[in-house]
Amino acid sequence: MGSHRARSAADEANGSCLRIAGSEVLGRPPSRDLVDPSRWPSLAGADRTSEPCGMPCSVRSRHSVGRTIAQHTQTRSAAQHAGRRRCAGPCENSAMSEVAPPSAPSAPVSTQRSLTDPIKASIRDAYARLQANTPGFATRRAQSQMIGLVSRALATSGGIGIAEAPTGVGKSLGYLTAGVPIALATKKKLVISTGTVALQSQLVERDIPAFLKATGLEASVALAKGRTRYLCTRNAAELEGDTSQNAMFEDEQALYDRPLSPVDADLAKRLAKAYAARTWNGDLDDAPEQVSVPLRMRITTPASGCAGRRCSYAAQCPVLKARTDVREAQIVVTNHALLLSSLSLGDAENGQPLIAPPADMLLVLDEGHHIAGVAIDQGAANLPLDDMARRTGRMQILIAAAYRAVDKDKLGNLLPNEAIEVAARVSRLLKAFHADVERVWKPEPGERDPLWRAANGKLPPQWGPAIEELGEETRALFNWVHAAHSAIAKGKQDDSAREGLQRSLGLALEMAEQQHNLWSGWRREDKEGQPPMARWITLSRDGDLICHCSPVSAAQVLRTMIWNEVDSVVMTSATLTGGGDFQSFAIDNGLPDHAEMASLASPFDLPNQAELIVPNFPVTPDDREGHPKEVANYLVRELDWTAKGSIVLFTSRWKMEKVADLMPLAQRNRVLVQGEGNKSQLITEHLRRIAAGEGSVLFGLNSFGEGLDLPGEACTTVVITQVPFAVPTDPQTSTLSEWLESRGHNAFNLIAIPHALRTLTQFSGRLIRSSSDHGRVIILDSRLLTRRYGKRIIDAMPPFKRVIG
Repeated sequence: MGSHRARSAADEANGSCLRIAGSEVLGRPPSRDLVDPSRWPSLAGADRTSEPCGMPCSVRSRHSVGRTIAQHTQTRSAAQHAGRRRCAGPCENSAMSEVAPPSAPSAPVSTQRSLTDPIKASIRDAYARLQANTPGFATRRAQSQMIGLVSRALATSGGIGIAEAPTGVGKSLGYLTAGVPIALATKKKLVISTGTVALQSQLVERDIPAFLKATGLEASVALAKGRTRYLCTRNAAELEGDTSQNAMFEDEQALYDRPLSPVDADLAKRLAKAYAARTWNGDLDDAPEQVSVPLRMRITTPASGCAGRRCSYAAQCPVLKARTDVREAQIVVTNHALLLSSLSLGDAENGQPLIAPPADMLLVLDEGHHIAGVAIDQGAANLPLDDMARRTGRMQILIAAAYRAVDKDKLGNLLPNEAIEVAARVSRLLKAFHADVERVWKPEPGERDPLWRAANGKLPPQWGPAIEELGEETRALFNWVHAAHSAIAKGKQDDSAREGLQRSLGLALEMAEQQHNLWSGWRREDKEGQPPMARWITLSRDGDLICHCSPVSAAQVLRTMIWNEVDSVVMTSATLTGGGDFQSFAIDNGLPDHAEMASLASPFDLPNQAELIVPNFPVTPDDREGHPKEVANYLVRELDWTAKGSIVLFTSRWKMEKVADLMPLAQRNRVLVQGEGNKSQLITEHLRRIAAGEGSVLFGLNSFGEGLDLPGEACTTVVITQVPFAVPTDPQTSTLSEWLESRGHNAFNLIAIPHALRTLTQFSGRLIRSSSDHGRVIILDSRLLTRRYGKRIIDAMPPFKRVIG
């Protein structure tokens, strides 16, 4: 269906209508269905304890099982939102809006940029050239709609567009067709952020070059990665012996001094020679040989340990070369973690964002369903008590070396003896707190994955004094290390001993910051009316207690870093909502009211190409012994083991390996299990078997349920062994659920079901990759037939032909 969108005054003034390939993508007034609350459908499984939410409900209608589910668009432009009547009945928004209450009104959206006639013409021209110069190009209405949405969002200051675009729509060409002409016309940087390395590589190596070639547009492209993805030439030189005196000093003073194995030491030399000979660019993802984790740690340098252009090896540094390329490029491809880190911290060298200032950025968040999880991870912290106590105690030698190097009586506000005493005191306090924790919680011997969680985020009151003291002392330690690191960095250039000390202080700075962040999270008072921080403790394999804290919602982080800061943003993914309902997604991600949202239709004939089968399975997934046995029996009976490919997706490694062990030998020999080789090796072998007509079955976890492209006979059946509900003991989910339940809401309906819907839709997307594909998705979870939520989940699945029971 067409996109419903209320025109803003700027739209009316500029006539923001874009016609592409005969499809007119307009700003239109909202339909009567969107305006009249009496015509909104009730929400199956909605939380009936909720109060009226005051937010506009999304509209979603469904046809009968087996027919195409109509795709709908929810739009919430500022003008439309202000004038629309509010939802008067209970719905999920009322509960989840408490998780991420609206932020204070921001400054009015700038009208400096808009979708002008010249920009429209350049987009039409790019599309026409793409169509003419791309063999086999097929015009797709959904792609045209996406181009229109991206055009309106990126051409408008403050614009935000959200597009759920199923497989086959052509997401990358959709946002490139609009984004590149707009970036060139406005002299802003088009930044494309992805959730996976695979998509980054695909964009840089295939999609963007092909688009530029077909359209005749000229733009420079760069790939932005973190520093630890690149060889540090200074570290490599030390390992080769070029700076033996400095390396010896480093061994005495460094916080990490594990010796390399002879194999890794030899590989380090070969890598350094390959880089010097220019047969390799220093990108470890493209290294000529596999690099082990210990070697990677020794031949890379984090931002805090990097001397930047003051380093004696700066002229040969692959990181600095890559940074220059990123700053000069008109199109930058990056990942969500580096994007958020850049927006939050800037670049250590000049205080500016690594990629571009937010005001100069046109941002596309591809694989946007990952961004909330990445944002939560950015706000999380953890601290192993015993390990950190040891490492902090070892800082005393480093402190003395720093005072000698800068020849100062004070660094920060601390004299040498005072700084040494702070480090010693923090080390003692960490050891004492370990004992405090054990008096409250001591895991049972043999307990699997032991975990203690603070109920409602509230820590035991008897820990309060120790946490306060640790917070104050680690802040003093952090401030001192920061001052010392800054003083060393301003010293004489081309001084290898000083550079080595700076690196050690950089590692110490990261360690001090890690402690400061954890205790800050544990000391922070949770705001009234908002969910608390999750706070918990785990036990490492070597018996160390690890303290954790994390936000439970990404909404505020994304508002602060992206929605309120970046000039214009588009988010897209094949799976944002699960069933076309943006309510849960919009609140989880803190989307502003003026964001335009569209759930686009699949270009494929899904009801005739695929089946959704939910058999009346004899056991439920919680039967630890019975369910794996019945899954194995079902797979032996129902899969094509002779010539075609299948993928079986599990929610736990234990069950995956158990089912594999239960398979008869003839079938087990045809199964490739995740973990028995790296992912690319397994996929290559799977495709080889299918090409040879041998038949093959992949067993995988969540990572195999996303981004896996197995067209044609390589994947004719997707088996989902159970509904992928989030792990109920996950500390963040548990804390949020607990908070919602305490306020009278149904956390299962508000959190677990939307998450499961999105994951199921993502898993189902492995099946139909082209108009010629056919197959079936099978869910071996009889709870879909017996529980109240079952119909809600089945109805929200892609519109495959249903075979239920």
